[in-house]
Amino acid sequence: MKISAYIPCYNAAKYLPATIEALLNQTVPPAELLLIDDGSTDNTPEVAAKYPVRVLRHEQNRGLAAARNTAFAGANCEFVAAMDADVVADKDWLERLAENFSDDRVAGCGGRLLETHRETAADGWRALHMSQDLGETRIEMAGDSPKRLGGFGSIYRRSAVQRAGGYDERFRTNFEDVDLCERLLRGGYKLIFDPRAIARHARRDTLLSIMRTSWRWEFWSHYRRGGYNNIALKILLNFRFARVLVWRHLALGRASLLGVDCLLPWFHSYSDLGYFFSRTRLPQVTPVPGASDLYYPWPFRGSMRRQEPGK
Repeated sequence: MKISAYIPCYNAAKYLPATIEALLNQTVPPAELLLIDDGSTDNTPEVAAKYPVRVLRHEQNRGLAAARNTAFAGANCEFVAAMDADVVADKDWLERLAENFSDDRVAGCGGRLLETHRETAADGWRALHMSQDLGETRIEMAGDSPKRLGGFGSIYRRSAVQRAGGYDERFRTNFEDVDLCERLLRGGYKLIFDPRAIARHARRDTLLSIMRTSWRWEFWSHYRRGGYNNIALKILLNFRFARVLVWRHLALGRASLLGVDCLLPWFHSYSDLGYFFSRTRLPQVTPVPGASDLYYPWPFRGSMRRQEPGK
């Protein structure tokens, strides 16, 4: 089983040496290693030149989904493995994932992502609320399974991904992995989560970066739920959710996270308004019944729901 591996990279040169070396030193090394330079302005090309990698470059930043499509178009093998630029794979990561493809219906397989840094408030908040680790139990996803593989580290059959239409570049840097999983499952394929395959997230965050990342991380989920159909309700949810976080962290004895909790609703509301009044705002969606309920305080859900556009 020959595997093409790739690293999508945008201004992440400081992480690349550890990421590249971990992939080159796998117990089952990839047949080729591609680096997709998505218009980086740092020294990514110089770092990549030190290693036996094939660089495919975008002259301008096009987003993670486009970088993934470039990798699948340029890969020479049927099986294509992805590893984010700030993630370091354990030595047997590729070998463990490859063992799951004896069934032709398996289109993809991913493993665990463990957070390396938790010392600061920003890193601790990310580890607690933005974890992509599905746990210690093997999961087989099929049909209407609610589980999805993360894009940080996975192997996919190239033919299955191309048959599904590739990654949707409208999602740019978030949700492209979830969207692909949904289309593959609807197409009758299976996806596997194998907890034996472990990779470690080397990212470090600041207060600003964690607030920015968390907003982007949640955007498509809120959009699909109809959260931006009524911007006032979306902003109200930001503060309701922050209150929940404060009480939860107090109960857990995690007072160090309260600063992030208190700043988050203000930053998310600022970002929501920026999006809502931007020229690139997307059309309103009609969410499935019940998907928008979380935006309404429960005592008023019946009356406020009738005020939604189109109701």
